[in-house]
Amino acid sequence: MFNAKFFSGAAYFLLALPLFYYSHTLALPVVMALIAMRCVYEALHVSGFAEAKLLLPAGLLLAGCLPFAACAGGLWVEVLCYAYLLTALLLYLFHYNSLALLNALYCMAMTLLLGVCFAVPVFTRQGKNGLWLLILTFVGTWSADVCAQVCGKLFGKHKFKVHVSPNKTVEGSIGSLLGTALVYVAFAIALNRLAGTSFSLPLMAAAGLLVSVAGQAGDLLASAVKRLFGVKDFSHLIPGHGGMYDRFDSFALVAPMLYLLAQVLPLAG
Repeated sequence: MFNAKFFSGAAYFLLALPLFYYSHTLALPVVMALIAMRCVYEALHVSGFAEAKLLLPAGLLLAGCLPFAACAGGLWVEVLCYAYLLTALLLYLFHYNSLALLNALYCMAMTLLLGVCFAVPVFTRQGKNGLWLLILTFVGTWSADVCAQVCGKLFGKHKFKVHVSPNKTVEGSIGSLLGTALVYVAFAIALNRLAGTSFSLPLMAAAGLLVSVAGQAGDLLASAVKRLFGVKDFSHLIPGHGGMYDRFDSFALVAPMLYLLAQVLPLAG
């Protein structure tokens, strides 16, 4: 049950502790930029497309710049995304006779998705209760993965009928939902008592459920990409996980989910 995937996941959370402490500095955008660039590289490289080779330099530049643009404000993120999209489209059009549009669109979509999602934690840190919400982003990702893994191993009997990941079970998915909600409530109770915050427990439970949904969706998206290109892992960078995108596939969608929830819900009074 507690395999290499579990321990490497626990290790990544422990390694994130110094990042939390220095998250008010440029350390956060630097780390997010490095993760984003590696994930974009893996997502494009695994395709083997000629379009990926053409668009990769612009994609890496975008992924590396977006977290720093987030420090300067949302307008710069929008400008960079539009500049990348226009550049990528022009590159495709100049090589129209030798490239496929759908392949180019895959590269653009994955670059924009990963680039923007890994810039979101910078926005999260800048807001109210930003440090705690940043920590909850990592906690939610890890708890959703661990609860799904543990509950699936212990109680999993009914396959989830999701063809991109046939080993997932209904019990594992439900365990992820409930486990993440409980972890968020427990975290909120601890913060309210020890840090003087005023997180709403019902809203934090709801946030935990939605974060788990986002995490599972991110995992399934990565599985779909790997199944599409016939690979088990995006690379062999991390023991028990494969590539950086294998490790951060859930995080990529959890980060914007929690950020948006913090904007629309009064998670803390």
